[in-house]
Amino acid sequence: MDTEGSQQFTPGKGALATLVLVSMLNVLGGAAVAPALPAISAAYPDVSEAVVSLVITLPSLAVALSGLFVGAIADRFGKARTLGVSLVVFTLTGLWGLVAPTLESLLVGRFILGIAIAGISTASAALASEYYDEDIRAKVYGWQSAASGTSVLVLETSGGFLSLLGWRAPFLVYLVGFVLLALTALFIREAHRMPAGGRRARIGATEKPGGAGRRSFRDGIARIAQAVGFVVAACMVAAFLAQTMSFLVPSKMPYLIASFGQSSLVSGLFLGGFGISNIVGSLASAQLQKRTRHSAMAACCFALMSAGCALMSIAPNMWMVLAGAVLVGLGVGCLIPLLMALVAGHSTRENSGKHMGALATACNLGQFACTLLAGGVMAVAGTHQAVFAVAAAIGLASAAVTVVVRTRID
Repeated sequence: MDTEGSQQFTPGKGALATLVLVSMLNVLGGAAVAPALPAISAAYPDVSEAVVSLVITLPSLAVALSGLFVGAIADRFGKARTLGVSLVVFTLTGLWGLVAPTLESLLVGRFILGIAIAGISTASAALASEYYDEDIRAKVYGWQSAASGTSVLVLETSGGFLSLLGWRAPFLVYLVGFVLLALTALFIREAHRMPAGGRRARIGATEKPGGAGRRSFRDGIARIAQAVGFVVAACMVAAFLAQTMSFLVPSKMPYLIASFGQSSLVSGLFLGGFGISNIVGSLASAQLQKRTRHSAMAACCFALMSAGCALMSIAPNMWMVLAGAVLVGLGVGCLIPLLMALVAGHSTRENSGKHMGALATACNLGQFACTLLAGGVMAVAGTHQAVFAVAAAIGLASAAVTVVVRTRID
């Protein structure tokens, strides 16, 4: 995906569209195949449901384990090249489900698929970081996040219809990889090469003549480096906590709906509402980043998520459950693009891949932590309402901590 003329490459509309479209693949690890799980269980009656569920959970585990490593590879060999190779592996391992002779071989393919998704998410986010300045970059991350949310709605529906044709049919959705690979080959190249010191070198005071000036300049650079490390680390923690809270909605809200005597159809519709609110929050994120201090925006996002979880913990009817899910969706949808923009703003061409890979790892670890949190609270309290109450407390504490450290974020 790279050429000798990459130093003169300027991204156009095709590159922008490609970066937004490939972000839809970030959720293709499980969303499209999830409706086929009962059929897969029927095809392998001697295998437990827990093992069969690995078909949709293994890709996320692979992303969590490989994100930082894949990001380092992208920094070394190029983000455009990493994106292209990842798309090839993604397509082939995704389609492997059509012909995998055993469940074990299918699971191996699903794990490799997750590594490919880590490469796609990391490389596409890093390329956006290098292609665009701060204002445009914030919009691109919002569009990417919205595209991921939209793809969940579309793919869950498509996977449901395809599963009527047999449990292997939903794997046909991975054919989209060929289309995106072609777009990547046409429109994506490595970004401009940064001068020595990278764009971070433009931040800070101008060096003055004399030893005192040089010392002052070095001290300023040291302070900047320390601040950069703190902001990036804070974003990783925030992404982990946000995904831990938000993943409770698709994993535990259906149980709350069932407690009110409603069917899985209602749960599906409410999850659609959660997805739509996520998209709205993502699209609003860029504008809010222009008008609001980043720390205040992050604190408000956590507060929204906390309020949503609190509503779900005390909901006397299913409509309050829906209201809570919408608030959580708005909060996480607005927060994730902000975290991506902050990480990108504190990255250089030499480390943007590692930073974005670490962010992908934090997000996926948060989804796994959600299961541990829910299981632990259920073991002690025995109710799903208690799970959401604990999540509300986590969100409130996160908002408070964000306010306390605001001077190091803004």
